Amino acid sequence: MAIPDTLKHLGLEQKEAGIYLALLELGEATILEISKKSGIKRPTAYVVLKSLEENGFVSRVVRGKRTLFSPQHPRKLVTEAELRLKELQEVVPQLESLFHREEGRPRVMMYEGKEQLDRAYDESFLAKGEILYMGTLGLSMEAFPRTFKKTEYVALSPEFQIRELVDESEESRRYVEKIRGPYHGVRFIPKELLPFEVDIGVFGNRTLISSVRKEYFTISIVSDEIAQAFRTIFEVMWLASKE
Repeated sequence: MAIPDTLKHLGLEQKEAGIYLALLELGEATILEISKKSGIKRPTAYVVLKSLEENGFVSRVVRGKRTLFSPQHPRKLVTEAELRLKELQEVVPQLESLFHREEGRPRVMMYEGKEQLDRAYDESFLAKGEILYMGTLGLSMEAFPRTFKKTEYVALSPEFQIRELVDESEESRRYVEKIRGPYHGVRFIPKELLPFEVDIGVFGNRTLISSVRKEYFTISIVSDEIAQAFRTIFEVMWLASKE
């Protein structure tokens, strides 16, 4: 993942990331030097630096009549992220107690735009059991980059497994060699069923149907009956597919 994208996930806007990266190269610097290095106008740079300072990414140093700014060490970002995670884990039980679900009633949600698609799969990493995916690998990887990256870090086990049906291509073969394991199965969709230009995911009682070719959107359906129907479709295609 590119550095600006990583900083974005840590909560930094584009200009904040640009100024922080500029400061890493400059070390200690004046507002004028930061403005020139980052390409951000001085008044805007000052506002952005104030925000970075408030969030612990930048510190201010006064030397005589000069005000200088210096970046926090990148390792501090890891510490901050770990602290935020720990704080979140402590309040999760309280948040779960407030989370309202209407049992037995189907729910339908839509995620529109390429930037939003990955959010549809966030709950898949909380589910237990088996996750099923169907799609053309190249299109799915382009539409869900964060989801594929997260999958690399997930510890699979008998309680959390993945099976995928993907198109047969060189890209797919390389992918299979990289991820295949006892709890991660992959088969190739028969060529007569291609092109397969939607991505389908099933986990728990949730089914995700995504358009990943031109119009980027995901429909999320929370329904036991719908999820079971798509699991059945997956099993039929799994039996007809190649290892």
